[in-house]
Amino acid sequence: MKQTTSDAALLGLALDRGDGEPLHVQLTQGLRERILTGRITPGAKLPSSRQFAAELGVSRVTIVTAIDQLVSEGYAEGRHGSGVYVSADLPEEVLQAAPVISEISLDDPLPPPAPMRPFQPAAPDLDLFPHAEWAKLMERVWRAPERRLLANADPLGWSPLRVAIARHLNQWRGINCSPHQIIVTSGAAEAIDLLARAVLKNGDRVFMEEPGYRILRRSLILAGLSPVPVAIDQHGFDIEHAQTVAADARAVVVTPSRQYPLGITMPLARRLELIGWARQTGGLIIEDDYDSEYRYQGRPLPAMMSLEEGVGQVIYVGSFSKVMWPSLRIGFMAVPQNLVTQIADVLRASAPRASLVVQPVLARFMEDGSFATHIRKMRRIYARRQESLIDAVSRHLDGLLIVEPAPAGMHLIADLSPSLAARMDDAEASRRAAEVGVTAMPLSLFFDGPATRQGLVLGYAGFEETAIDDAARKLRAALNA
Repeated sequence: MKQTTSDAALLGLALDRGDGEPLHVQLTQGLRERILTGRITPGAKLPSSRQFAAELGVSRVTIVTAIDQLVSEGYAEGRHGSGVYVSADLPEEVLQAAPVISEISLDDPLPPPAPMRPFQPAAPDLDLFPHAEWAKLMERVWRAPERRLLANADPLGWSPLRVAIARHLNQWRGINCSPHQIIVTSGAAEAIDLLARAVLKNGDRVFMEEPGYRILRRSLILAGLSPVPVAIDQHGFDIEHAQTVAADARAVVVTPSRQYPLGITMPLARRLELIGWARQTGGLIIEDDYDSEYRYQGRPLPAMMSLEEGVGQVIYVGSFSKVMWPSLRIGFMAVPQNLVTQIADVLRASAPRASLVVQPVLARFMEDGSFATHIRKMRRIYARRQESLIDAVSRHLDGLLIVEPAPAGMHLIADLSPSLAARMDDAEASRRAAEVGVTAMPLSLFFDGPATRQGLVLGYAGFEETAIDDAARKLRAALNA
């Protein structure tokens, strides 16, 4: 049905008593502009003068004067006993002068986002999440919500969720922190922004792993910080080498459990050296524990925050997007006790970005053990899918790509074979893959400077074994074309 009312367009009308123009002139101009642009459609009924005056907070005389002017110009017409309407037949010269506005149709929705396709990295299997269980928890929480859920939210996050996160970190990562040290965020970008405003200063230099996580690099820049890329070696980030690159850096962002994207685990000696640097210089360590939940072989090394022994310089940053789904937009920080007040003050001044709607649901999901159960289930599935990817590369891409198994994570790095590297770089290989409907991100894209290694980042977690095999066959055809 075609909309004929003018209510939505009239909501945007505002009159400025400080303006030099009389109020009735402002109103006439505003209504005329909305009619010309089609925001008030021909034939639409205007509100009564009494209703209009009440909504705008002016006298009825102002309204009547403005409407009379529109009628005299031919934009509106009065109908006896019915009210005032926008003229159904506007003058031809008015129609010619009016800008062309594309018609909005509810029958022509925006196209949906592109579906995930192999080998998109960091893509969990969304179909295997226990959606029915989550829906029951959501209904249970919000059918009769606690009154404090409807009041002003704690800027640090829903307290039961902070308790659940602290317990999870203690049991899974060996971090001995209290719920008071947990800050709920909308993700890593907000965590970086909070630290930039609460602890660091505009322009401070921050070490980044090279190659590294591009989103974190961009977040640092947007937060007013200056990222300093430091090339990693076979053991990951080396603080001694970093200091030769920039001795004045105030912080470092690292992924020690599983370096992103190369998958290197930082050995204990390197971690202790980094903590020693923080102790001596007062530098800040931002530990991004990227997809640490998915470890398939051996026991993970303890989180750096569990090793610092009261230094108070390590910030642990985590997210639920890899375990649950990306659009959840819920993450967290575990911060030293001495920084909680500073960060809380920034949050109170700017308001938190993490939605409160899902926080009590997530708290219950963690409290009843469903979160841990889901992680254990997905570990087994993702481990099999990694094996499937390795097998598919061996059968279909032998002589083109070289992959090695990894003890953790959601993707593998496929190096270009010497014969393939002689024909193309990883950017060209990625472009060819996209042409056949396969996502294979070039490793060179993760370097801030010149790439020192060529390869393709192949995600496997979100895709069934048959899809992985089919994508490998398509990729072979693309690379041999």
